[in-house]
Amino acid sequence: MQKKLQDRIASFKDASIIREMGIYPYFRTIQSGQGTEVMLNDKKVLMFGSNSYLGLTNHPTIISAAKKATEKYGTGVAGSRFLNGTLDIHIELENRLATYVGKEAAVLFSTGFQVNLGVLSCITENTNPFRHSHISRTS
Repeated sequence: MQKKLQDRIASFKDASIIREMGIYPYFRTIQSGQGTEVMLNDKKVLMFGSNSYLGLTNHPTIISAAKKATEKYGTGVAGSRFLNGTLDIHIELENRLATYVGKEAAVLFSTGFQVNLGVLSCITENTNPFRHSHISRTS
């Protein structure tokens, strides 16, 4: 059985064929900052797959704030927020967002998966079935 799997892996050529056609969509190397247009293979192309919904990735004010934060906090929090990764700036932002939307509190999540986990675990109980639709956005 192991040999059959190894044979199947060795004979898999679909990705190579698609790459040769120039339409392989994965692991393309971007040679510029993220925006509505990016440099890909030395050509300017439209970027439809970005998570930079607000277009703030290259905004000068955001870059300046990120530089200041990096100088103070380093390049990462070195842990999850639950254990040792909650910084004072996280709390400050959550408080400012809560005030902005007129709510008692706000919680920030760093990924869509964490949002789903956090929200769904609060609105359901162990006895509540939850059905995930195939048309839901993957996280």
